[in-house]
Amino acid sequence: MAAFREVPIEKFVFGCHRFGFGPPPGGGPVDTLKHVVPLVKTALDLGIRTFDSAVLYRATLQLGRALEALEVDPNSIELQTKCLRYLGLQTADVKEHQPEALLQGIQARYRGLTDKWDTSPEGVEQQICRERIEFGGKYLKGVALHDPPDKEKQAGLDWAQDVSRPVDFLNRAKQAGAIGRIGLGIKEPAFVHRFLLEEPGMLDYAGVTFCPSILGPMMRILNAAQLHKFEVTLMGINYGQAFTLTEDPATAPDFLYNYEVATAEERALMSRFYKICGSTPLLHLAAAVAGLLAMNFPTLLTQIVTSTMTPSRLVETVKLVREAEVPAPVWAELKAAELIPKEFPTS
Repeated sequence: MAAFREVPIEKFVFGCHRFGFGPPPGGGPVDTLKHVVPLVKTALDLGIRTFDSAVLYRATLQLGRALEALEVDPNSIELQTKCLRYLGLQTADVKEHQPEALLQGIQARYRGLTDKWDTSPEGVEQQICRERIEFGGKYLKGVALHDPPDKEKQAGLDWAQDVSRPVDFLNRAKQAGAIGRIGLGIKEPAFVHRFLLEEPGMLDYAGVTFCPSILGPMMRILNAAQLHKFEVTLMGINYGQAFTLTEDPATAPDFLYNYEVATAEERALMSRFYKICGSTPLLHLAAAVAGLLAMNFPTLLTQIVTSTMTPSRLVETVKLVREAEVPAPVWAELKAAELIPKEFPTS
């Protein structure tokens, strides 16, 4: 019988990402009644009471409509969202930054739109207002800066304009009681430390898109969380394709790694994990690592965000985080290969 990890359901958050991008089972666009309502009901039945979204996800309206269909008061649950990225018109001189694999399931209402940046206080305010209106509730549990490292790569980052200004606005919104917490939603763990240095005392939670290959940096973030008094959120458990492959990533068809098509270097890294894990599914490794982090750092790691388009997969993910087993020799070999830190607690 699998060992049970004490990971309370309150730590699980349902990520709305796929309410916007899908694709649903069988392909095609997401249908709110057919696909989203059963997922929201399953999450609520499990005891999950927090949902995570973003303007970029094109997802919060579907959540709000699902709550209406289920006759659930949106003020009885909590929504955390993100700002900086918004949806604008797709014109000839605009580059689409989302991989095609993430666009195939969006509803017709979002066609012809693409992700853009607006880091002004007015833009951030409108992004927050849009999310609150589409959700239907009176309050946002948290608002995270959505991928400033991406902005740095795509359009350049002016810290004073693109980070300090929106943080100042979010802090004023927090003081006014409009939002509860200020956070980060990022793929690059090093940015957390940069933010702590530049914006001392402002960070309430750091959400990092997670897989075990960034476990070393995650351990350093947990150390920083203890020192600087913020909480850590693991984003993306069980819905990126990188850790659900059943074949060697070195030769598998294209897959997403942290929301981008994997590079040759990333494929090689994932292939090393795959070969060491042997008969242990990579999904089980990711779930076990998340569960062990939550169990061993209960006051620091307060959220595990997962998303899916299949209700049974949501139930399975919660179970795997609590029970997935990784044989001791696999842990030992992963540590010997320096793929995970030697100090990582495996029990």
